[in-house]
Amino acid sequence: MAAPAFPKQFGKYTLIRKLATGGMAELFVAKTNEDGDEREVVLKRILPSFSEDESFVKMFIDEASLTSKLQHPNIVQIFDFDVTDRQYYISMEYIQGEDLSNLMKEGVDKGTPLSIAQCVWAVIELAKGLHYAHTKEHKGRALNIIHRDVTPHNAMVSYDGEIKLMDFGIAKAAERSTKTQAGMVKGKVAYMSPEQARGKPLDPRSDLFALATVLWEMLTHKRLYLRSSDFETLTAILKEEAEPPSKYRKGIDQELDDIIGTALEKDREHRQASVEVFARELTRWYYKHVTDPESESIRSFMYQVFGDKIAKLPRPAGAPEPATQRGGNETGGGARKPTGRIEAAMAAKKVEPAPASSSSRNAKLEGKPPGRTLEASVPDVLKAKPPRRASTHAPGDSPDFQSAATILEDAGPSQADVARALAERKQSGATGDASARGAKPGAGKSGGGNTKVIVILAAVAVVVGGVLAFVLTQ
Repeated sequence: MAAPAFPKQFGKYTLIRKLATGGMAELFVAKTNEDGDEREVVLKRILPSFSEDESFVKMFIDEASLTSKLQHPNIVQIFDFDVTDRQYYISMEYIQGEDLSNLMKEGVDKGTPLSIAQCVWAVIELAKGLHYAHTKEHKGRALNIIHRDVTPHNAMVSYDGEIKLMDFGIAKAAERSTKTQAGMVKGKVAYMSPEQARGKPLDPRSDLFALATVLWEMLTHKRLYLRSSDFETLTAILKEEAEPPSKYRKGIDQELDDIIGTALEKDREHRQASVEVFARELTRWYYKHVTDPESESIRSFMYQVFGDKIAKLPRPAGAPEPATQRGGNETGGGARKPTGRIEAAMAAKKVEPAPASSSSRNAKLEGKPPGRTLEASVPDVLKAKPPRRASTHAPGDSPDFQSAATILEDAGPSQADVARALAERKQSGATGDASARGAKPGAGKSGGGNTKVIVILAAVAVVVGGVLAFVLTQ
């Protein structure tokens, strides 16, 4: 039995599966393990026919060394470029998503094409990456990078809505190769600028023309310059004026027509001065016409069109299920059940019933009736409210602030009432204690000792109360 094609070792990379084969290279998903850090990448391996071309190899190395310095959110990052078994390759960032060409096709086929605003937003993002590359400097020297191959196939859109441009520099190497015409993918020439088609020196406005061509095709779902042969395609690029996209799609206004039309001028001197200016004009149009950017999210579109494919992607353990509905996560109706820390916090705030008094609770635990408390031995007269003086305010007055003296009222027992109550309790307490104990020797003395303590405490309370009343009235 033949060994399985994958996984397969290629230098320091393990090739996991093949993604595609193009005119110049093969694409693989690969893994590399350096210093214990495993990383999944896309490996672009140049076809042997190009690897044997010395002119191509030299240009490939020069351009790859420059473009590897590009680090921008809208550019696919290059990690490595080298040669293994006489085959040159580039290792780059792996994007879980679709290229723009497939995204456009799937959207149309499923009856949910990109909206006008989504098309404009996607091109704004690509323009940001292009402008960064056009103006990139290294050690104070301009790198003068021009993409030369801005096409829907070279724009990646992740399932989370990120938009990135890839394959900087490969086209320039291909232009110098004697193998280029034999290996070129048919249709790529349809995105060339007029000056590129004539073989003239290029500047960033060549990429601007290609990007505007991509936007025109995204909006109209038609090919702008592609004809039945490369000769006819190049003739159309050089001779035919681009029709306004509004001719093929309702909802496109004159302003957007003009922005795209200017970028598609045959003479680059009549185009916008840079990709940045083009992006700025598109951004103004976008925010003038879109009041709710979230409703035009590219991520929502990706989940709507590629939801089945996204659901099958491997996810880290514990990761939530991906959303599949346009405009948000897939949730049921009603209030969301709290989980995790929220639920724990709610449990911690549960109010326990108020505990019973300590004496009755202890008695229940020990199986005994509640015992006497200190409060039970205090005469009722001493449980009355403390003496209070009458208010000095007339009826109906309600001062904002009242001192202690003004809120006291004449109420409660007098000193004579207290003395009489203590004497009665002393007499009844002595008699009761003696009869309860069978008049044991020393019993009365013990009861009298308790009563003396109470009398002393009561007398001290009366004296202190009198002193406080006197002080407050001064």
